[in-house]
Amino acid sequence: MYLVEVVLPLPLHQTFSYLSDRFILPGVRCIVPFRNSRLIGIVLNCELVEGNLIDNSPFTYKEIEEVIDKEPIVPPKMFPFFEWVANYYLCALGLVYKIALPSGIFSLPKKRIFLTSQGKEALKKGDLPEVFSLIKTKGYEFKSFLRKTKLSSKELQKWKKQGLIEIQYYFPEVKIPTEVFIKLKPSLSEEVIEKNEILRYINRLKEVPEKILKNLFSSKEVNKLIKKGFLERVEYLKMRKIPMFMSVPEKYVLTPLQRRVFLNIKERLDKGGFYPILLFGVTGSGKSLIYLEAIKEVLNQGKKVLVLVPEIALTTYMEMLLLKHFKTEIAVLHSGLSAGERFREWQRIVKGEVKIVVGARSAIFAPIEGLGLIVVDEEHDPSYKEETLPCKYNARDLALVRGSLENIPVILGSATPSIKTFYKAVEGKYDLLVLKERPYTQLPEVRLIKNPGFKLITSSLKKAIDEEIAKGKSVFLYLNRRGYAPLVRCEDCHHLWECPNCGIPLTYHKEEDSLLCHYCGFEFTKTLVCPVCKGTNLKFYRAGTERVEEELRKIFPEVEIIRLDRDSINTEKKFLKIMEKIYQPIPKIIVGTQMGVHGHNFPGVSLVGVLRAEEGLFIPSYKAAERTFHLLTQAAGRAGRKTERGKVFFQTSLEEHYVIKYALTQDYESFYKEEIALRKAFLFPPFVRLTVIRVEGIKEEIVKQESIKAKEFLEKIIEDEGLEGIWVIGPSPCPFRKLKGFYRWHILIKSESYKKINQVLRSFLGKFRVKGLKITYDIDPEDLL
Repeated sequence: MYLVEVVLPLPLHQTFSYLSDRFILPGVRCIVPFRNSRLIGIVLNCELVEGNLIDNSPFTYKEIEEVIDKEPIVPPKMFPFFEWVANYYLCALGLVYKIALPSGIFSLPKKRIFLTSQGKEALKKGDLPEVFSLIKTKGYEFKSFLRKTKLSSKELQKWKKQGLIEIQYYFPEVKIPTEVFIKLKPSLSEEVIEKNEILRYINRLKEVPEKILKNLFSSKEVNKLIKKGFLERVEYLKMRKIPMFMSVPEKYVLTPLQRRVFLNIKERLDKGGFYPILLFGVTGSGKSLIYLEAIKEVLNQGKKVLVLVPEIALTTYMEMLLLKHFKTEIAVLHSGLSAGERFREWQRIVKGEVKIVVGARSAIFAPIEGLGLIVVDEEHDPSYKEETLPCKYNARDLALVRGSLENIPVILGSATPSIKTFYKAVEGKYDLLVLKERPYTQLPEVRLIKNPGFKLITSSLKKAIDEEIAKGKSVFLYLNRRGYAPLVRCEDCHHLWECPNCGIPLTYHKEEDSLLCHYCGFEFTKTLVCPVCKGTNLKFYRAGTERVEEELRKIFPEVEIIRLDRDSINTEKKFLKIMEKIYQPIPKIIVGTQMGVHGHNFPGVSLVGVLRAEEGLFIPSYKAAERTFHLLTQAAGRAGRKTERGKVFFQTSLEEHYVIKYALTQDYESFYKEEIALRKAFLFPPFVRLTVIRVEGIKEEIVKQESIKAKEFLEKIIEDEGLEGIWVIGPSPCPFRKLKGFYRWHILIKSESYKKINQVLRSFLGKFRVKGLKITYDIDPEDLL
């Protein structure tokens, strides 16, 4: 017999052992009995054991019911990585597998009933009920059979034990869509091509989808050319619909500086082994071209590449860029794909059909064998941090872990590196490669507009917009606040509209004529009348992107105004529609939040206006300054990215603040020096590791009391286990004191050693018990809100 170790998708910190009469490949799925149900698990290990060891064991082992896959769905080489994630983030291993693998992998298959040869004989003799004659050669769907015959599962099990029927598991087949392209036969002469319009058209584009070609030309003529042997049909796996209006570089030549940086990376690739590289390049310096050259180098070595991007929107651009240069050897993984698409891509990766995987944070778990390089674009972006699932991992950090386990280089790219990453580069732990020039244009000219009263569009900015629009150029205006007005107040009694679940001011959205909470989704859509004094004298304070859009339509009635934020783009379809408008070669004004500042190369944008540069500095987070600097610098980077120098206007009432001052001059190093000094003085990352424990409940007094008990419990663990150099801070109310109906208090744990934090946290989670409250924890949190 074989003893099989299986991991199940459950919040339990253990694996389970089952028996099998044959060897099962690690990495395949199997169906196992668990309590009174059946679950799908992943086989981690399978070893031959002596029968007497099983007989004398204090445990009673159940047997594996069914093996689902012929080949591993998870390469065994990935097991140590998943285990590392579970241990570091103190998450059940089964939940790590559930989070990492596509949804549906752990869904039970369907069942079909078949008659055995013995059963067929029994049916003829009348030893089986007549209803079994419904079962033909291809069997009968299990649940449908029960409904039709009114038989029970127990009755069927009786006939199964007698060997009269057989119950088999099966998965409905996932149809993999394909698309047919038409291309020229390689042997076709230039003379023949020039004589025919269809052949000339295809020759120009190399390959054309058959549907598009037959819309442009006569189907009869196209088919005639195929029969003559002039054209051939090629079938490819159908890729996602991506916007063909986006421009990506097809041909390029590296500048001397880009070439020098690439040769440094090539040296690392040739040498082999794990080494983190920080590619610090200003916006528009050509980091993506260096990625392409590095990827080509790795592919030439017969290895594969993983490319991570922070947002699904950026995946589209990177996918197009890679498709342009590497055709169909690419798989895409992110949460925007349907379950079927994601599973299909996963299977392609497992089978080794692709050489490059590109995706958002969940792509870090891609089952790539023979990995030679990981690229993390916009490494500073907080979107790499998972905030909602039980395992709150950071994909940027996990890229370094996976690189270390796979013994391969990892490139971290950014125009504004995270403080933690740059600190490690300065300390010599990462290789620092710098791109300080734009190949075809200068960095933008940045001007300051003092705006103490916060006028939406100052006269200076209006004049600059007028000039650029008159030249046929486009403008990007950045304000990191959605909606029409974030504050609505009754001017008669001064009542402020707040979310009843979160206690946070509601944002007014004029388009829907509603007040909305951006945290819990609470919406108030009735006519706005003050609930206290019944007055209607309301005033909207502070502006969001929706109000900016309205104001611009009044000032520039003849100009196309496009809003780019989470409210206007809540589906991929809407995103593609808006991006198509943005890429049209006409003058326009784009109004956007941070969604529009990362990675997008907006054509024709020669002027960027930052409407409230200090926005974000007042968020109660130790990363407020870092994030504001990132966003301001990235926003400024949208200007003049082609052949001419762009302009950037910062409207602000805090012109002396160090973040504004250094963002104006695009001086990251000076900003870093000031920020790192503050982090060191107040003991925040990268000088310590940080963990936050949150206690949530309906009654704040109980939440407060239990938070105090939790702190005392933590301090006792530290004392009992003789740990030094670990600090417990708090408890105190979270900056967002009430969220989604729950009061929230938090406790911070700081230490230079993550092992000490995990030791304390593991003991705390295993022993501290409290009823009626929710306790969550976040290791290496991105924010403390």
